[in-house]
Amino acid sequence: MSQSFEERYAKLNKAQREAVDSIEGPVMVIAGPGTGKTTILTLRIANILKRTDTPPSGILAITFTEAGVKAMRMKLREVIGPKADEVRIHTFHGFAASLIHEFSDHFPHVSGARQLSDIEAEALVRDILAEKKYAKLRPFGNPDLYVGAILRAIGDSKKEAWTPAMIRSFSKEEAEKVRSDESSLSTRGASKGKLKAEAEKRIEKCERTALFADVYEAYEEGKKAVKAIDFDDLIIEAILAFGRDELLLRLVQERFLYILVDEHQDTNDSQNLLVRLIASFFESPNLFVVGDEKQAIYRFQGASVENFLALKGIWRDVRLISLKDNYRSHQGILDASFSLIERNYGEGEHADLRIELSSGSKEGRKPVEVVMAGNTEALEDRLAEELSRISQRDPLASSAVIVRTNRDVERALSALDARGIKASAERGADIFSHPLGSIYFDLVEYLADPSKHELLSRTLSVGLWRLGFAKSAELIRGLRSGDVASVERSIPGLARLQKAISKAGPIEYLVDAARESGFAELSARDPLSAEIWRGIVALAQDIARKGSISDPRAVIEALLSYRATAESKSVKVSAGRSDSKVSIMTAHGSKGLEYDNVFMPYATEESWMPRGRSSYFILPREKGEGDEIRDARRLFYVAMTRARSRLLILADLSDGVGRDLTPSRFIGEIDPSAVSVSEVPPKKGAPKAAKRDAGAEASELVEYAKRSILEKGISVTALNHFAACPNRFFYRSVLRVPEAPSPSSEKGNAMHEAMSRVWALAEKGEKAIASAIEDSVREYFSRSLLPSYEKDALVDELVASAPKVAKALFSHVSQPGTHLAETWMEIAFRAEVEGDAVECRLHGKLDLVLETDDKVFVFDYKTREAMSEAAIRGETKSDDGGYFRQLAYYKMLVEGNPKYRGKAVEPSLVFIKPDAKGRCPIATVPVSAEDVEGVRGEVLELLKAVWSGKVPGGRCDDPDCDGCRLFEASRA
Repeated sequence: MSQSFEERYAKLNKAQREAVDSIEGPVMVIAGPGTGKTTILTLRIANILKRTDTPPSGILAITFTEAGVKAMRMKLREVIGPKADEVRIHTFHGFAASLIHEFSDHFPHVSGARQLSDIEAEALVRDILAEKKYAKLRPFGNPDLYVGAILRAIGDSKKEAWTPAMIRSFSKEEAEKVRSDESSLSTRGASKGKLKAEAEKRIEKCERTALFADVYEAYEEGKKAVKAIDFDDLIIEAILAFGRDELLLRLVQERFLYILVDEHQDTNDSQNLLVRLIASFFESPNLFVVGDEKQAIYRFQGASVENFLALKGIWRDVRLISLKDNYRSHQGILDASFSLIERNYGEGEHADLRIELSSGSKEGRKPVEVVMAGNTEALEDRLAEELSRISQRDPLASSAVIVRTNRDVERALSALDARGIKASAERGADIFSHPLGSIYFDLVEYLADPSKHELLSRTLSVGLWRLGFAKSAELIRGLRSGDVASVERSIPGLARLQKAISKAGPIEYLVDAARESGFAELSARDPLSAEIWRGIVALAQDIARKGSISDPRAVIEALLSYRATAESKSVKVSAGRSDSKVSIMTAHGSKGLEYDNVFMPYATEESWMPRGRSSYFILPREKGEGDEIRDARRLFYVAMTRARSRLLILADLSDGVGRDLTPSRFIGEIDPSAVSVSEVPPKKGAPKAAKRDAGAEASELVEYAKRSILEKGISVTALNHFAACPNRFFYRSVLRVPEAPSPSSEKGNAMHEAMSRVWALAEKGEKAIASAIEDSVREYFSRSLLPSYEKDALVDELVASAPKVAKALFSHVSQPGTHLAETWMEIAFRAEVEGDAVECRLHGKLDLVLETDDKVFVFDYKTREAMSEAAIRGETKSDDGGYFRQLAYYKMLVEGNPKYRGKAVEPSLVFIKPDAKGRCPIATVPVSAEDVEGVRGEVLELLKAVWSGKVPGGRCDDPDCDGCRLFEASRA
């Protein structure tokens, strides 16, 4: 570490060095864009380890996004090596989740709770609103009007640590304040002496808010009743636990001697309270926060400034350090962006936060370019021309196209694609309105109600059923002439689907309908289509589970009903080459990134100014007058300050149908001396359409596979899929094409959950073990989506075998040591692949890890009959060695975990299907260092296959391979 640290430390300026050296006491750093905040955070951690005896695990670093966590850890590795993996670097939610997992005995009502789905949350609110007292929140003709607003308000309340009681009290006080305020009374006209209309409206909102507080309270109770939590509960639960459990608080406080918080300007009250509780152990805590109010894009200005002032109020000795040197942009960009953001402040307001930056760039000062384009077509042509010139002049230069909305991301991506410019972007789609989603909903609506012949015509017209254009056209004519029975007989697979709907499980049927009709192949053509299909299945699963629906027709009816009332259901997927030099993103997505060139198209009022959403409730902190504009201005500022060398803002003066557009007000707020303006005349003619070819589609799949591995990592299941067939790996582990639940997989899931419950028992007698298995199995299958007859058979089988399993495994579950059931582990894997330095995560969920003084036992449960060692190793004709690969993989994960460093690791399979003698054998198969190295070699082979473009592709030896079938069909 020493040399690497010293080299980097020597390059710091005076203020940065002060930040790195100030390791004791509370410190706040104002770090504007490009001032090197990630560098000082990582070097400060290294300096703590260098100058103190604090272990890496005694340092807690919290940042705002998972991307920030990854960037900080990678940068820290460069400085201190493998010890970086021992430093606790988390997002706020990730940190709260880690506390709940590690100290599960202190969170009895949360540990083991499942996350509430969006569908379940909405249904719970609807159930609450059905009560008579909430009639005002269930207006006639539109009973769901407030459902979305209530859920958003609950989320906002948790972010700010507002309880139902606080909101109830606030709403009453606010209503009384309005009534007693003389300015609320009208002084003229027919309403003289009465409350003004605005005052009456605010009182009405207060009364509605009081009702909301009751709904919020009932919602929390409803979640507890079904042992569920939602995403925003994690931080709140940690805060509540610290308040009621002094021992837990002290355990956490004594562990983390140094706390670092990045992006402090965007933290909310719950997150701040969590940090303050941990830091309060010391009178002058070693708390280091980095932020810049000017870049607060997730909190409105008033709240963001409060964060800063609160810190100074709590710890009087807080040291304030301002970083004033920017190493990213030339002075022209800094001056232009500063002149804009200064509009957010009044004269002399918050001088500590308004740091004017000086450029450390060697590049000379240049003006920011503004292009006023006659119409959108002219704007997009100019954008493409500029990017084309850059690629020819400087092919290594990076460029970003930064826009306000996801809709504009799609517009820019399509426009550049049509003009031959390849770019990467994160695309979004609404599964309800996307053409592929519409095709599927037409299909299942027809299957549920065969009298709707027009829907069958639509499925034929878009190419389902694999019939070809001529045959499909002939059948459509037949339907129009009334020859329905003949047409239905002519469609392959349709008769079978019509019969299956009466006996299949709901998800089994929906997946079967996609496969039989050819929709599954259609959805496997590109990543976005696969994501839409997966989103539909996930929604159907939520609906079926919430309503305990086992009839496919009922699920389809509920799915269509939800589609009719829901605003949207979005999915996202990354598109384009991961190494593309042109990236398209929203301004929110650009935070923390930098590029040689930044282009900001569609810079109009219509795109950049927020469209106000109706506010139905009055919560304790409201946005002030002008906050919406200030928030949008800060977002524009963030986009501008991503640029190193060149910044070009483009505004279109009319859209594709001739409607006038207004250039963004923020363009006019930039100092005119820092801007050069040019005009482009409008272009006539139809907009250019994107051109797609097979080569481009194949490249998109390869790039998606790369990005999937880099972002999500590789599991042993994915490795087993690859060993069986590269196409199976791609469609199951990368695109994750939906599959119907099978009896064998559901049986395994049920018993894994049951064994986790067994290990959590305080007293593990045979009767208690059997009872725990029986209860867990029944509970699991009560929410399973298998057909009823299959569920009943599996419950009978597993409940009947529970006493035998309990007897056979009594000694196994009674072993001494520290156990972790169903625990997640991951390690970093680094390799040179096709000339690229690739780093990805290898991860897995281990059924049981049992740690003793000198050894770590890893147990994996299998709901099948026992196997010989030769079969486990894949040395018999009928076995492929997947189980042995799993044992070696898990050994590799545990050996790579710093917590178990130096201990022997022994993996075993536990067969929890009793044999004829009532035994559940435990097979411990020796796994050597060479075996582990062999698994690492297989991971490398997988990466090589993907990076060389060989996946997906080819054909394996299995004539029934589902992966190869999908690959061939999607290319047809």
